Amino acid sequence: MLTLYNLLIRIYGRLIMIAAPINKKARAFINGRKTVWKHLEKAPKDHVVWFHAASLGEFEQGKPVMEALKKAHPEINLVVTFFSPSGYSVRKDYEHAFVLYLPLDTPINAKRFISTLKPKLAIFIKYEFWANYLDTLHHASIPTAVIAAQFRPNQFLFSPIGAFIKKRIARLDLITVQYPNAKDLLLGHGFDEKKISVCGDSRFDRVQQTVTSAQEIPELALFCGDSPLLILGSCYEQEVHFALNIIRDFPEWKVVLAPHFVDNTYVSQLEKMLPEKAIRFTDFAKYNGERFLIINTIGKLAAAYRYGDIAVVGGGFRGGIHNTLEPAAFGLPVFFGPKHHKFPEANAMIAVGVGFEINNTDAAGKTLKDLLTNTQLRKTLQEKTTAFVCGNVGATNCIIEQLKPLLS
Repeated sequence: MLTLYNLLIRIYGRLIMIAAPINKKARAFINGRKTVWKHLEKAPKDHVVWFHAASLGEFEQGKPVMEALKKAHPEINLVVTFFSPSGYSVRKDYEHAFVLYLPLDTPINAKRFISTLKPKLAIFIKYEFWANYLDTLHHASIPTAVIAAQFRPNQFLFSPIGAFIKKRIARLDLITVQYPNAKDLLLGHGFDEKKISVCGDSRFDRVQQTVTSAQEIPELALFCGDSPLLILGSCYEQEVHFALNIIRDFPEWKVVLAPHFVDNTYVSQLEKMLPEKAIRFTDFAKYNGERFLIINTIGKLAAAYRYGDIAVVGGGFRGGIHNTLEPAAFGLPVFFGPKHHKFPEANAMIAVGVGFEINNTDAAGKTLKDLLTNTQLRKTLQEKTTAFVCGNVGATNCIIEQLKPLLS
C-alpha cells in the first residue's frame, strides 16, 4: 500500500504543477516550495521542536501549546511547517518560530528534511498524517505526537485501505484527543491506552487569548455607534441570503460582512446582493452612515467580533464551517450551515443551546428573529455562550503535561 501511496503523492505533485499557471492556490503551493531547502538550511540547529500544521486553523489550535511550551522550556527552538499556502502566507512571520513549507511527502524529501532539521520532538496538530515523514521519524527514534486530535469512525484511516496510516498513528509516542469518544474509538482499534490522553480542544484556550488581546477597531466602533450588530464571518452567498431575508425587517440593526474571499471580484458580487449601498472597510474614510460594512481585508474578523451581538459563520453549506469559537468567545450566539458534523465544538454548541443550524426549516430563522427583537433573550444567550467557552478551557496545560516526558 505504501508503494501506491508514494505513486499518488508524485501524481499529486505533477497535477499541482500542471494547474499552477491557471490556479492561484496551486501557483502559491509551487512557488512557495521552490526555495524550501535553502530556507531549511537557515533553521535553528539545536533543541528543535517541530510543529506541523495543515493550514491556518490547525496553527491557531497549536499556537497556545507552542507558546506555553516555549515559556516552560526557553532553550527550545520552535519550527513550524505548513502544507497549505493560506496558512503559510498569514503566519510566515510568526515571532516565536521559524516557519516554512513542508515539502511533499516522498521518501527522499522526508529523509532529507528530518536529517537536516534533526528535531528532538515532532508534533502534528490535529491531523494530516504523512506516511513517509512518520516512518522517517520512527526509524530515527525521534519522539512524535499528535495533539488536539479528533477521530471519527468514517475516517479514511479506519477503512481497509487506510490501515497503513492507522498502523503509523498507533506507534506514535503520544496522542492527545479532544473528546472521550475519540479515545474509545482508538481503543476499539487496538491502540495502546497508555499513549492516549483526553485533553480537550486547545482552540478554546486560543480564543480566550483572542478575547484578552483583541485590538480595538475604531472604524467598527464608529460604524456600530449605539446600534446592535450582526456579523457574518467568513461568509459565502448562502449565509448572506439567510441573514438578508430576516435582517431587512430590522433596520435598527447594523450588519458587518467579512467574506471568505476578499478579492475585488467577489466583494463586488457581494455588494450586488445587498439591498442598499455598503461601505468597504478600506474606504471607511468615506463612511456616510451606511448600514452595511464589508471587511475586505484579512486579519480583522477575530477582533471584530468584540463589537457584535450575533454571528452567522460561513462554510456550513460547503466543505465545512469556519471558526465558530471566535465569536462564541465574545459571547455571540452563532448560526451556521448544516455541514458541521465533523466539528465537535459546533455540535456541543448546539447541544447546550448557543449554536444554531441553518437548514431547510424555519427554525433557525425564527430563532434569529427572536434574538433580534428580544434584548433579554439575547443577553441570556450571550452569558450562556461565554460560560460554554470558559468551561472548556484548559487543554493547553493538559497537553503540556503529557509532552513533558517526551522532552526529557
